[in-house]
This record gives sequence, C-alpha cells and structure tokens, in this order.
Amino acid sequence: MATDDYGAPITNEVPDDTDTTLSTVQNGGEKANTEENEPPQNVQAQVNAIKKKIRADKKHHEKAFKRMKRDMFVAMHGREEDWSEKNYKANIAGQHVKQKTATLYAKNPKATASRTERLDFAVWDEDPQSLMQALQTLQQDAVAQAAHAQAQAAAMAAAPPSPIHTAVMGHNGGPPLDDAAMQPYQPSPEAQQASALLADFQQGMEYRKLLDRVGKTMELLYARALREQKPVDFKTAAKQLVRRTCTTSVGYIELGFQREYGPRPGLEDHMADARTRLDHLRVLAEKAQAGEIEEYDAEMAELQESMTALQNEPEILIREGLVFDYPRSTKVIPDMLTKTLVGFVGARHVTIEYEYTPTEIRELFDVDLSQCANYTAEGKTVGEVAGALFDEDGERTSTKPGEGLCRVWKHYDKPSGLCYYLADGYNAFLREPAPPDVFVEDFWPVYALTFNEVESEDELFPPSDVSLILDMQNELNRSRQGKREHREAARPRWVFPNGLFEDEDVDRLKKMKPFDAIGLNVDPATDMSKALQRIPVPGVDPNLYDTGEVFGDAQLAVGAQAAQLGATSSATATESAIAAGTTNNSDGSSVDDLDGFMTVIARAAGQILLREMSEETVKAQLGPGAVWPHMSLADIANEVFLEIEAGSMGKPNQAIEVKNWQNMLPFLIQMPGIKPIWLAKETLRRLDDKLDLTDALVDGLPSIAQLNQMAQPEAVGAQDNPAAQGGKGGQNAPKPAAEKPAGSDAPMGNNRV
Repeated sequence: MATDDYGAPITNEVPDDTDTTLSTVQNGGEKANTEENEPPQNVQAQVNAIKKKIRADKKHHEKAFKRMKRDMFVAMHGREEDWSEKNYKANIAGQHVKQKTATLYAKNPKATASRTERLDFAVWDEDPQSLMQALQTLQQDAVAQAAHAQAQAAAMAAAPPSPIHTAVMGHNGGPPLDDAAMQPYQPSPEAQQASALLADFQQGMEYRKLLDRVGKTMELLYARALREQKPVDFKTAAKQLVRRTCTTSVGYIELGFQREYGPRPGLEDHMADARTRLDHLRVLAEKAQAGEIEEYDAEMAELQESMTALQNEPEILIREGLVFDYPRSTKVIPDMLTKTLVGFVGARHVTIEYEYTPTEIRELFDVDLSQCANYTAEGKTVGEVAGALFDEDGERTSTKPGEGLCRVWKHYDKPSGLCYYLADGYNAFLREPAPPDVFVEDFWPVYALTFNEVESEDELFPPSDVSLILDMQNELNRSRQGKREHREAARPRWVFPNGLFEDEDVDRLKKMKPFDAIGLNVDPATDMSKALQRIPVPGVDPNLYDTGEVFGDAQLAVGAQAAQLGATSSATATESAIAAGTTNNSDGSSVDDLDGFMTVIARAAGQILLREMSEETVKAQLGPGAVWPHMSLADIANEVFLEIEAGSMGKPNQAIEVKNWQNMLPFLIQMPGIKPIWLAKETLRRLDDKLDLTDALVDGLPSIAQLNQMAQPEAVGAQDNPAAQGGKGGQNAPKPAAEKPAGSDAPMGNNRV
C-alpha cells in the first residue's frame, strides 16, 4: 500500500464509516433522521441527571471562570474593563506573560524511553563480581571437561581390540578399559550453579534489550506525532498552552487517537486528511435529498463542486495517529469535589464544553440540533422579548434562536468508566455511552498544567501571573494617568480684567499659535505683561508619580525585573545580579512544573501508541528495524514509559553549558571505562549540532590522530626514515616546561645560589 511522507497509508478506498458517502451523493442523498423516536424515560432521566451535575459544577466554579476572563482582558489590553480606554495604560502584564512564555518554552520537548525499574534476574544478584566468578568457574569446568575428554580418548586408544581384530592379528592388543575413565563427564555443583547464573543473565539482558528497542521505537513515534499535529504545529500550540497557563492560571491538554476507520474521536480537527471533507459532503447530500436546499442555492453549487473535486482526486489520504487537543481554560469543568487540578485528585467526573453550529454537529454526530442553537459566539443564551433579541445579560444581539450555536458537553464519568456526549436542549445522548476513546492509567485523558500552586481548601484554581501582577498594573496606570493629568493642569494659563479685550480679540488669542503675531484693539501703551496675568499653578513633582516601587513589587510578586519589563533602574550590579538570581529561581520552579506535566503527557501518549498502533503501521513509518510487541494493558502501563528530558524545552544558555563541558571534559577523558562515543554525542548535544554520528562511527577504528601516526611514508634510506632519526624524528614537538612547585623560588626574586 502506498504511504505518504509520514508513513501513513494513502488509499483510494473510502473508510467503512463513509462508504455510503459517494453513493449517497450520486443517488441524490438520503434524508437524515431528524425526528427520532423519543428515547426511553430512564435514558432521559440519566441525561437530565448528568446535565444537572454539569450545571452545578459550572455554577460552583463561576467565580474562577470570571477571574480568568478578567485576566485575559488585562493581558490583552493592559487594563481592567472599568478603566477607560482613553486613559494611560502600559501593558506590563502582557509583557510579563510574553517574557515568561519565551523563557519556559523555546523548543519541543525531547522524550526518552525508560524501563520500569524491576528485578529481571532470578539467580544473578546483579553484582559484576559474581558474574566474573561464574565465568571463571565455567572456564575451569571447561578445562576439566577437556581433560576428561582427553582421558577418554587415551583410554579408548589403549583398549583391547574387538574379537575380529584379535582373530586377525593374533594378540589381545592391550589392557582392559577403565570403567571410571569411560563414564560421562559430570560438572560440579559450582559449575552447574554458574551455568544457571549465566543463563539467567543472558535471558534478563535479552529482555532488557527488547524493551530498549521498544522504547527507541516509542521515542521516534512520539517525535513524529509531534511533527504531524494540525492545524498548528505542536510547538505553536504548546507555547499557546504556556501563555494560557500564565494568563488564566491553568491550561489543559486532551489526548486522543484518530483511527484510519471509524468516527472522529474528538470535536476538533487536528490531522490533515479527507475525513472532514467526507463528513461535510455527506451532510450536503442529506440536505439535498430532504429538499432543504434548492437547485439554485449556494449549497447545491458547493455540493456539485465538492463531488467533482472528489471524483477527480486519484487518491484519498486517510491518516491515523496521536491527537493533541487544547481545551480553553473556561471550557473544562472539573467536579466540584476536586481537591487538586493536577491529576484531578478527588474528582468523580470531568466535563469539556464546546459550541458548534448545527451543521458541524450533524457532521460529527449525524444529529439535527438546529432547534437547540440558542447560543451566541460569546457563549451567551439568546431570547426574544417584544420582538427584540437579547442575550442572557440583557444586551441586544443579532443572533436569532435556532440560528446560533449549539452547546455540547463531553462528560468523563470515572465511577461508571464511560464517556457521555450531550447537548443542551437535547434529551438523548449524541453518541452511545462508551469507554473513552483511548486507554490511559488515569481514565480521563485530560491533563492540567499550573505554575502557581498554593495550598487552599477554598479555592481550586491557583492565582495566575496576571492576577499576581494586577495591582502593579493598575497602580502603574493610575500613576502615569495622574502624571498626565497633572502635566495638563500645570500648563500655563492667563487671565485679564473683563472688558479689557474685545470678544474678537479674545478669540484670536485663543487660536494663536507659537511665533504668531496678531493685532489687538487696545491702547498701544498698554503693558501686556500686566494686562495678561499668569495663573499660579503647582509644578509637577516627579516623586509623586515614581513607579520604582511598582516594579519592586512586581519582582516580589512574579519575579519580573524592571529591566525585563522595559523600565530602567538605578540598582547596582550586585543588586541586579541578586534580582536575576531570584528570577531564575522563580523560572526554575515553573520549568520543573512544565517538565513534570510534559512527562505525564509523554507517558500517557506512549501507552496510547502501544495500544492503538499496529506493528505493520509502525514498521511502515519507521522502517523494518522497529520493534513493536503485542502487550496487554497491564504490560503497557508497567513496562516501558516515556519521560521528558529535564530542561529540554527551555531556552538554553549555550555559553555556560559549553564552558562547563570544557572544564569537565579533561577529567572524563582520564577516567577509565568512559565510552568515546558517549563523549562525542554529549559534545555535539551541547553545541546544539544536528549531526548524526551513526554514519561517522565504526567500531574498533582508532582515532584520526592515531591513524596519522601509524600512516608513515615509505622510507628510501635511513636519512628519510623518521624512526631512524633518533630524537629528531617523529614526536619531536617541544615539550612544555614542567611547572615548579609553589614556594620553590627564593623570595623577592632573589634566585642567586
């Protein structure tokens, strides 16, 4: 079967779930079942009970969700909503989020596979000394066995011949055979124990080697999955996740797996294939068959054009692979009994909320929810009062009931082990309840990332960076706005006695520009300095509007220095270094949180890949050397897992790493047992070089320096032979002078004897 650049199959066959699409279109389509029979009362009761729990959870977290929306507004505009847009604002909150995002996530994480630590040896105690002793015992036993074999051969040579040989030769030939010498060799108990130890060692090492190959395959598959993410690549989406976490206090990732056949697992499009087109084409065909669209409608033209384009394509690309979804912070509704967001400790259920058009719902679930589309794009319900349309906040809107968006919930219920799809206003399930699309240890494949976790029994969501810096943001805006108003108030103003100037002259004085000269209807002898008296106004005191304390508080609150936010400071170099160290410590804590979060994601993704990917697909993508075992769920969860290399996502300080490696390398070279290949790989990694050492290394080949020393030219005579030139031949570079021990010279430079 043909494959694309990523190894995914390319076929001109339509998947099973869309086999009827082309035939439906060509036959005019089939009418969608929009008037389904009423579901049983117990199903309706179950649907209503789940919706009641979802609404109760959402009401419980309403305060936190409002705070998230406020923080998003502050990070976007640098002000709160009650602060006029015309007032002064300097967005230090958004700048801090930008700086922290760039620091925490500079590149995609590097996943490494690790074996679960376990005792793989039943006989060997994993002590190299005992293994060496066993090998010596077996060598001694092999020597004894060889001696026994020689004794048997000697005894056979000295044994009496057969009766036929005696009759022919006329003599018996030699002494009788020794029964003890002819017995088979029996290894000693020590040799038997050593043999069992060696067999146990070989079996355990083969098993570990197998798991290592599986882990390497998982690493390559995970790296490929990160590269294949659509509509945005993983790095862009992950940076958005970090930015969202800094802004709203929490970010989420939901894992899924898109299969080559079957319905789409999630409610977002992440892989570039023809499935979305086929679903959209099916809905258009159903509308045409039902008479919902006429011959001259735009949708009919779209249907005909889509049919023509699909028929002209020689191949249809259907991909399967890992899917990363990033729900919004206000759209994930944890159980009100949740104790901790990370891991959803104490939660019985977790809900994800979506808003989609009725057409999208029909494409995803094959259900007509046009009568339930009562939400605006902002997520507010709409209603009609006295012929006018209003949302739930009483504001006018142009969205009509039934022509807006549908609200859909994906409800993970841990006690029942099922995942439910529901819609507001619909009294049945959009899909039949079933286990989650993918298997992970934590049941729900939804994971939360937080940076400012604090211990609280009243608040589930921790404060965001924007919340922590909000007072400093407001104080900076007030200070700058006050200074602006004071400067305007301190501008020079003049007064004059009433009747001194005519109204026409007053207007001309108001419109007068700098360096203009105008004539006034006054007595030429009038002293203008006395006619126009300046109003005394207070000067602008810069100390009243100093923002140094604001940036100092920002350093305490979120670890952001004034220099990072664009302000200058009169701090000394020592104070700046201490502040930078504090910032690094704050970022280091967030780096640890991000590393731990990505490790959990990588481990769950590895379990999903082991369960969902077939061996044929893996080898088609990675090559025939890929190892992909058939493992049970318990083996998947317990044997091999992926983890993220610490600090692999942050912005590296290459100069410091190279300097530290230069200081460390001389000691490593002198240590016995250090692998040269490992040294080369670590050196290239610190230089951030993309070279692959696989083609450059050959086992057993000496270094280039040794090869140059061994490659001597053919000497014609002793005069041309470097080896025959004594001390003036090869290796005649001047030797550095030996350093004298400290204190060996005479004081004050007196070196005379």
